Amino acid sequence: MFRNAKYGYCVLVAIFTSLVGCNKSLEDSVAEQIQSETEATDLAVSNIQGKKLTEVAGQATLPVAKAIADTSHMIPQNAEPYVGRYHAVISCDDPFVACDKGTADFIVNLLADGTAHRSIIHLGQMTFASNVQYHQDHWSYDSEHHQIILHRGNGVEFFYHIDPDQSLVMDLAKISNQTQRNRQYFAQGNAFPKQAYRLVKEQVRPSL
Repeated sequence: MFRNAKYGYCVLVAIFTSLVGCNKSLEDSVAEQIQSETEATDLAVSNIQGKKLTEVAGQATLPVAKAIADTSHMIPQNAEPYVGRYHAVISCDDPFVACDKGTADFIVNLLADGTAHRSIIHLGQMTFASNVQYHQDHWSYDSEHHQIILHRGNGVEFFYHIDPDQSLVMDLAKISNQTQRNRQYFAQGNAFPKQAYRLVKEQVRPSL
């Protein structure tokens, strides 16, 4: 009787030990799979975040020197001299810059890939309507009329004369009336510049 009990006990210990070993192997396998999937996910997220940070940094800093260095004919060669950052200070009395008081910085960056980054900054920050105060557009050079054309995403086009200093001066006549879309847009009550603002081209600082 005692021998049978002892034998049964040994069988139970052996079964339990086997189950513990199996469970440990299963747990190790699951742990390894989870770790592998986690690492893959972290790598993917890191790549995505890195790309977004690069894109955001590119939009925020918009290094003009690099843009000029990377022209490689993404825009026509005759447009390359106009790649750069342009800036004007506009009074908040003009609804065009959508701010309460003081002045706002109107900034247009023309990049070598044909994109244009347009923003309005008030007192060092985006204006109260910041969700509509940064836009990515496209630009082109009209060699016949020696003008820069800013093609906004909503179909409206802004025309700028290029003065002898390579600064941009708004062509209000064309902006108001050149295209059907422009006429429609401003007829709807959207803000039209009070004057032909001059956006001064900023000089590129040499690399140290």
